[in-house]
Amino acid sequence: MPEPFLFAAGVQASLYDRVMPPWFCLTLHARYQCRHAGACCQNWTVPAEPVVIAFVEARQIRRAGVSGPLFVATSTNAHDTWSVAREAGGNCVFFDQGGGRLCEIHRTAGADALPSACRHFPRKILRDARGTFVSLSHFCPTAALMLLGADPLLLVEAQPPLRLNEPIEGLDALNALPPLLRPGLLCDLEGYAAWERAGLETFARTDLTYRQALNLIAAATEAIREWRPGTCSMVDHVERAFLQCPAGSTPESPEAHTRTIETVIALCAERVPDDILPIDGFDALWARHAAGPFERFDRGMKNYLAARLFANWIAYQGRGLRSNVEWLQTAAALVRHQFLRRLLAAAGPPGPDDFIEAVRQTDLLLLHVFDSHAFARHVAPIEGPDPE
Repeated sequence: MPEPFLFAAGVQASLYDRVMPPWFCLTLHARYQCRHAGACCQNWTVPAEPVVIAFVEARQIRRAGVSGPLFVATSTNAHDTWSVAREAGGNCVFFDQGGGRLCEIHRTAGADALPSACRHFPRKILRDARGTFVSLSHFCPTAALMLLGADPLLLVEAQPPLRLNEPIEGLDALNALPPLLRPGLLCDLEGYAAWERAGLETFARTDLTYRQALNLIAAATEAIREWRPGTCSMVDHVERAFLQCPAGSTPESPEAHTRTIETVIALCAERVPDDILPIDGFDALWARHAAGPFERFDRGMKNYLAARLFANWIAYQGRGLRSNVEWLQTAAALVRHQFLRRLLAAAGPPGPDDFIEAVRQTDLLLLHVFDSHAFARHVAPIEGPDPE
């Protein structure tokens, strides 16, 4: 029997002992519930499933003052699809901005009656043979604020309302092969779980800055890639690599930052947002304006990177563990980029809102604009060639 992946106190059962896959989350997200910030109701068009349309029409759910259509048809491959209508200002027609910032469907019939995109947001879900793993998009302001909480960083079993009733949507890897260690060699699932666990434990360390933690994970991953079947278990190799690799303090190089921003720009399928255009002299500007203030949010940054490591789709879409590390490097570079942008444009001293907004805009790009498959393909060359 493989050893349990769990490492939070009070959770006893092995992941492999249960008939129904358990749900897991990080402690920083465990108490999530919608606070009606409205970010998801004001920023994009939401697909509407036929069952939702039928339910809304049968219950005659309509927000007071809305007289136009509630759903609009689009055409894809000669088949009609539907989306929730939006008001002239961009808000969803069910969003009652002046009445408690509530959704009329949610208020009338509960979360299970919502369109699937609304019911799942801000959850980012991965399901594999170990269980169901749920992280959050911090484009949601409520989720972003949770990064600044004081809870220790642990893995715990997810409970409602964070845990959803079935059916759920996300990356379904139940019948997939385990993630690749490197081209041509799969991890075993216990070995990948050990890598993920060690990464989370590294971000939980109070003696490391976020950059030291990220460098340690990168260095340990390089050592782990040298593992060969038949030598020792992958779990043992992972644990030894993380113990033996020093916690380096090498700062992010300007070249690495530039490369990451170029990756981000390449992945923007449409117009590149102005706020991610390259910043000339980034390194000097960062040292002058942002390095000191950003230290205040080091714990929040480690929490954020842990959330992007956990329930990570790139693990199953990429060509090896280097791609997972590149995903974390990209997330870190984008937060720094957005933070500096805000500081250069600000009239006053930096504060928590600058960090929160930098994270929100980063997750908007990483989780809602980018195609994760495209990211995995773009960074695949860093994994090296496939074996002959």
